[in-house]
Amino acid sequence: MRYTVVPIIRDEPLTFGAQHLPLDGADGEQWKKAVQSLHPRLLPSLKENALLSEEDSEFCAAGGIFDYERGRELVIDGTELRLSHCAENFFDFLMSPEDCLRVLAERQEQVQAINSTEQQRDRLALLTAWWEQGYRVLMLQHQ
Repeated sequence: MRYTVVPIIRDEPLTFGAQHLPLDGADGEQWKKAVQSLHPRLLPSLKENALLSEEDSEFCAAGGIFDYERGRELVIDGTELRLSHCAENFFDFLMSPEDCLRVLAERQEQVQAINSTEQQRDRLALLTAWWEQGYRVLMLQHQ
């Protein structure tokens, strides 16, 4: 399974940042599960094909809107691209950046255990930086 962790840099219009964190292969899967073990909502996952409304589904069939826009901010403004109802509800479910940082602080011992390699430290540093900037974060699951 392939995942991409992305920050939401603006709520209106909903904008994903150009910077992203790919989680591919067994190592990415292991790191994802370790972070999620800290709190089930810390790094929630949404299937990429559930992101856009049906009217925009040609992107899902063509490899996914995120792959199409990789390296650029992705703006879902409700005119050119519209969120699905599922995605709208999902975004209401996201933890606040403050709550995410609080989980990390409260579970420092567990954080150290999942932060043992340079790649793991780099991943967690980026994730933490996004939360410190006030960004909510999610993980897109690619088909």
